[in-house]
Amino acid sequence: MIDELLRRQGELQAGADAVVADLGLDAALAELGDPVRTGSSALGLMVVPDIDITVVCPVLDVDAVVALAGRLARHERVRVVQFRKDSGRWNTEPDAYPDGLYLGVKYRDGHGGEPEWNADIWFVDEPDRQPDLGHVRALPARITPEARAAILLIKHSRPDYRGVDVYRAVLEDNVRTPGFSARWRATHGQ
Repeated sequence: MIDELLRRQGELQAGADAVVADLGLDAALAELGDPVRTGSSALGLMVVPDIDITVVCPVLDVDAVVALAGRLARHERVRVVQFRKDSGRWNTEPDAYPDGLYLGVKYRDGHGGEPEWNADIWFVDEPDRQPDLGHVRALPARITPEARAAILLIKHSRPDYRGVDVYRAVLEDNVRTPGFSARWRATHGQ
C-alpha cells in the first residue's frame, strides 16, 4: 500500500505543478508579493488534489486580489473563485493568524474523469505570524522516508484529519498508524 501511496503522491505532485503552471500562478502572484508553496504540495505529502500557497505581501491590497480573482475566473478550466476578507473585524482568530485575504480556486483540467483541484491562496502582510510558512521551513528536514510513509498512510486512511495534526502526531509523537485517532486528538486538544 505504501508504494501505491508514494506513486499517487508523485502523480499529484506533478499535477499540482501543472495546475500552477497552467494558471500562471507563479507570475500572477509575484505581482502582489512573494508566493510560497505551503502544505502537502510543498512537502511531498499529497493524497488529494489540493494546492496551498501563501503570498507574503508588502500590504494587503483588496483591489489587487479581487482583480486577480477576476483574471482566474476567466480561465477556461476554473469553475469557482471565492474571495474572503479575513482582516480587521473579519479575522475571527486574530491571536492565531494574521490579517489576510483569501482566494479559493476550483480547477479541472478538462480531461474526462480527472479530479477537481482545490487551490487555497492566502495573502498576508505579517509572515512571521502565518503558521504554514513556519511549517514549510521547519518540517522538510524532519520528514524521513519512514515518517513520509506514515503520514501518507494516515492522511489516506483519515481524510477528515487536518494535515498539520497528522504531521504533529507523526513527527512529534512518533505515531505510525491511522489508529491513533481519538486518544491522540483528545490529549492534544483536537
